[in-house]
Amino acid sequence: MHKLFMKLAHTFLARRVRRRPPRPLADLDLGGVRRVLLISATALGDTLFSTPAIRALKERFPAWELEVLAHRVFGALLAHNPHVDRIYTYPGRNRRLLTLARDLRLRAFDLVVILHGNDPEATLLAHLTGSPYIIGSAKSPLAFAYSATVSPADPYEHAIERRLNYVRLVGADTNDKRMDLFLPPGETDRAAAILTENFGAAPPVLMAFHPTGSDPYKWWPAASFVELGNFLYESYQAPLLIISGKGDREQAEAIAAKLAGPSLVTGGRFPLLTVAALLSHCRLLVANDSGPLHLGLALGVPSIGLLGADDPRRVGPYGVDWGIALHKREEVCALEPCLLKKCPRNICLEAIAVSEVIKLIQEWWKVRYLLEDSK
Repeated sequence: MHKLFMKLAHTFLARRVRRRPPRPLADLDLGGVRRVLLISATALGDTLFSTPAIRALKERFPAWELEVLAHRVFGALLAHNPHVDRIYTYPGRNRRLLTLARDLRLRAFDLVVILHGNDPEATLLAHLTGSPYIIGSAKSPLAFAYSATVSPADPYEHAIERRLNYVRLVGADTNDKRMDLFLPPGETDRAAAILTENFGAAPPVLMAFHPTGSDPYKWWPAASFVELGNFLYESYQAPLLIISGKGDREQAEAIAAKLAGPSLVTGGRFPLLTVAALLSHCRLLVANDSGPLHLGLALGVPSIGLLGADDPRRVGPYGVDWGIALHKREEVCALEPCLLKKCPRNICLEAIAVSEVIKLIQEWWKVRYLLEDSK
């Protein structure tokens, strides 16, 4: 079905482009721009990766109205972002796309930037806005419909830099590569009340795990999380916030059941921003390569990422000193290209020993983030 949809979109856009070719970006009068649409409608981490580019654009052009087409769930991460003027929700591949296309066209965007979106929908919607200028990835099969394209500078260019490259085309940039996440007033207090209700009192040293994620090939072994969790409780009397969704709640609860200390499994029971507020109370996050790792980094929570298939240079902690990653794929797996979701056994993550994570906690986290707080 996807291949058919892509073929139809390609044919449709090719005909439109023949009738009216995209205007070169060099013709854009930056002083005359009033409203810009930014498309960032995919996963949690992808949404946060886009925030430095959004900030850079707003700081360079404060008079521009920046409107974002975002994922129906993860768009909440931008709801209180002062650099975003309006948010549209991507409805998925269904009839509501036509309604969305109509609404976007009525906004008369001067420029559309596809920071990250799945094709063919992202390019179709960008083109259907009627904007004369579209910026997107040179790797898109529909890139012929763009005014300007961007190619990765190298295969290990970080996702944050890749998004900044799009706005650099119009003169926006930033030296601050931190991801932005703004919580609504009162959310951290609500989270504190949840923690008090669950643990009897707000824990002085609360830590967090994200032991699952979007696909099992990204998961560090559950037994390793259990061993690490018991070490943290024995060493720091730290209860655990275990972040999971509804779909992987069972796996998260199985880990919680084997822990010596108390825990709270989110399990899809709380809204996304409440989960973020709960995480903001944590002193340490240990997470697989998935959205909550980037959530912790955006909140300024000291975070250790356990990466397997992907490279930390591309998706790991970036531009901050409170994030660090463990990655051993190149040492233990010679299979190229990586099988990713088809991997029968993620030996790259099995190769990360609990003792290595503990050593990192003792030598990196304890000295910088625990002892400093006691001074």
